[in-house]
Amino acid sequence: MKSLSVNNICFSYPNRPIFVNASISVEAGSIVGLLGPNGSGKTTFFDMICGLLNDRNLGVNSTFKHPLYLTQSLTTPHTLRMSDVFKLITTLCSSKNISQQCAIDKLRAWSPEIIDRYKALWNKKSTLCSYGEKRWFFTLTLLALSADLVILDEPSAGVDPEFRHYIWKCLTGAAREGVAILVSSHNIEEVSAHCDRFYMISECTFKPFQSGAEFISHYETDSLDEAFIRAATTSAP
Repeated sequence: MKSLSVNNICFSYPNRPIFVNASISVEAGSIVGLLGPNGSGKTTFFDMICGLLNDRNLGVNSTFKHPLYLTQSLTTPHTLRMSDVFKLITTLCSSKNISQQCAIDKLRAWSPEIIDRYKALWNKKSTLCSYGEKRWFFTLTLLALSADLVILDEPSAGVDPEFRHYIWKCLTGAAREGVAILVSSHNIEEVSAHCDRFYMISECTFKPFQSGAEFISHYETDSLDEAFIRAATTSAP
């Protein structure tokens, strides 16, 4: 089975440790969440495992051949239509020629309800699309490109409840087909509801949890939000 494993990584900014002997793993066909407050290192970690910090990624081992990474910030040229953006994404991120129909067929298998909305965005100018629409379009398009590992940095940020629902529905569909998905979020409720398991960045390491109930029990609180706050404010050793 294909997998990504990160063993005992260490990373520091000047006078500030981010990771100290931190380990995490992701297997094919699973959705793994990564939780952490602002500045805890989620984006830094994704940059490390994607090779964007080449001198810092010792201990990263992956057998995936076609990973894709969607960063937190998205910008598109205002004059382009989203159909042009689709062509840019597929040209830069896929070794195969992916047509709109191929993408639609794959998305329809996961969530037929979204197809009309996806097609409507296709002909819309980028400048007329909200940030949430762009993020939704980017996420679904990447999922349609047959990657074996998809890394998403807060894909539901700025996305309304309807689009967020369909993002998770498509992520679940992709995982059922064997895609490994690593996703970060501030939203503990959606992570605990949709991920097979998740990690919390706390005390400069990745603390693993199998469920929201285990997370609450571990931090001896009454809610997911309280557990998140306690984990986020626990001092590193």
